Amino acid sequence: MRVYWKWVIKSVPSLGLGLLMLASTVTPRQATSNVEAWLNYFGIEHVPSWLADKFTDTWVFWIGFVGFCAWAIHLYVQPNLRSGKLSIMIREGEPWVQVNPGVDRSQAAPTSGRLYTYRIALINSDDSTLRNVEVKLTSLEKKPHNFHAIGSHLKLSHDRAGRTNFNVHPTKDQEFMDAIFVDVFRFFLGPAGYSCLSVTSLPEDINRHIPVDKYDVKIMATSESGEMATAELAFIPRPDQIPDFRLLKMQSFPGATSSSS
Repeated sequence: MRVYWKWVIKSVPSLGLGLLMLASTVTPRQATSNVEAWLNYFGIEHVPSWLADKFTDTWVFWIGFVGFCAWAIHLYVQPNLRSGKLSIMIREGEPWVQVNPGVDRSQAAPTSGRLYTYRIALINSDDSTLRNVEVKLTSLEKKPHNFHAIGSHLKLSHDRAGRTNFNVHPTKDQEFMDAIFVDVFRFFLGPAGYSCLSVTSLPEDINRHIPVDKYDVKIMATSESGEMATAELAFIPRPDQIPDFRLLKMQSFPGATSSSS
């Protein structure tokens, strides 16, 4: 939530400039210019003649318009043109898809089989540690009935404590094996074609099975310093094979430190 409030606060100048543009086009009372009328409205009676001129309204409007556009470009467009330090990656094979013996206990009789854990990797391309990183599931389409994990944290791989934030150290290995891995799906394949699927959100006790189907997934990772990475992924069942988990689109946004440098 800290990240969003930073963007809200930084958007205040755009709001002020927009109100300035609006004030130059409307008037609370009759006067030679709208600017003069607003100054009179706030108790300033002796207005300089150059402010009372009708052309002042035009100048104020265009100054507000140029300022609004310049700040919007600085705030919204420039960060999108730069890559941030935090990114999300998927590759084939382990540990992105980890296979282990598993037991499904959701049925009346426990069923043995293979458990496939589908993961994403968090990559830190900087030389400094990204602290208090959170990873959340922001969307799952087609959303299953009685699915309540949207907005929930995803589980850090091999973590039994249920941590919702953690540090991501610089990624140095060329194969990204030193990245931080986060579980997204668990797919259980049992005998005679039996299978089941769940999302690895926290807390784990709410992870009910969902239908084995194609899902469009959106995930967001944010750090304490405002670094952000968003990913659009697809979970795709395949006949006679284990499902495929693909990264469709990834965007990385710089944080406060990166933006000021």
